[in-house]
Amino acid sequence: MSIRKIYNVIGIMSGTSMDGLDCSYVKTNGCDYIKILSEKSYKYSDKYRIKLKEIVKLYSTNEKKINFLQNDDFVTKKLIEIIIQFIKEYKIRKSSIDYIGLSGQTVFHDPKNKITIQLGSCRELQKKLNIKVIGKFRENDIKNGGQGAPIGAYYHKYIINKFSKKSAILNIGGISNITFIQDNELIAYDIGPGNSLIDDLTYNFYNKNFDNKGHYAFKGKCNKKIIEKFTKDPFFKLNYPKSLDREYFKKYYKSLKKLEKNDSICTATKMTIEAILLGIELSNLKFENLILTGGGRKNLYIIKYLEKSLKKNKIKLIKIDKLNFNGDMLESQAFAYIAVRCLLKLPISSPFTTGVIKELTGGKVFN
Repeated sequence: MSIRKIYNVIGIMSGTSMDGLDCSYVKTNGCDYIKILSEKSYKYSDKYRIKLKEIVKLYSTNEKKINFLQNDDFVTKKLIEIIIQFIKEYKIRKSSIDYIGLSGQTVFHDPKNKITIQLGSCRELQKKLNIKVIGKFRENDIKNGGQGAPIGAYYHKYIINKFSKKSAILNIGGISNITFIQDNELIAYDIGPGNSLIDDLTYNFYNKNFDNKGHYAFKGKCNKKIIEKFTKDPFFKLNYPKSLDREYFKKYYKSLKKLEKNDSICTATKMTIEAILLGIELSNLKFENLILTGGGRKNLYIIKYLEKSLKKNKIKLIKIDKLNFNGDMLESQAFAYIAVRCLLKLPISSPFTTGVIKELTGGKVFN
């Protein structure tokens, strides 16, 4: 371990699945050391999730009619409420917390026009909690020609270096993304819809937030026509670096919704798998291990068919939990780690992760 100061940081993450807020209290030097002290995921109520999805839909359809401050306040209040609950629940002394690392709730992401919008006020959080906050991680990246996402790659790099450089990390959240090291270059990019379509369809048909263990997918039949159209989507022809808005693949939702409910969920799940395989193909990388993280690693349908396809290329699928990392909490851990990198002016994005002109630090400290 390098001789660097170690900070106590709470990393906060609410991803594109919009299912809850993850809180990780860690000790880290933002480089080659992290120790998890306490962590928990707090599920959102259906009412809150529905409101969040409405906000996302508004941004994707008509940005001009949106009251940003009102929505920012709505998300900030929830963040404050849950962080206070987390601190109390784990009896964390506020005086021992050096910083909170906040990614914010992404509600709009337009890589083509270099626009990305996250809700959740760092300033308000700092005032109400009286704890220093590090946030706005994407701002500097976008100012310097980057897409602002994916932004957690340097934490994935730490894990790959710790485990095996012949590995890639696949995060199946609302959007799927992949991270790997090739010729000493860190490479990361979004590869497809992840859980977003599956979750939306499961909620539509069954009023459940996700397809538990792929239960409904196993009962359905895959619609080959939709899969064929999906795999020809222009996104898959783009070279990396590339990133996605949660709503990008929503254009397939209407067609999926017309299918029998289990066939619909099965087809959406197969779309997630196909996107992953296309994303791996794009890498041209011969790696030995694919380390799975995010909620999608619990979907047995995804695991079964992904494993089957990867075996042909002698790629072993490993759940990150087997490496003593909690696959549900990796992104909140990442934002604690990245917050310290920002503090120390270390890089958090690079030409092959976001398309930025050179390795760059980012983030702002609110104190």
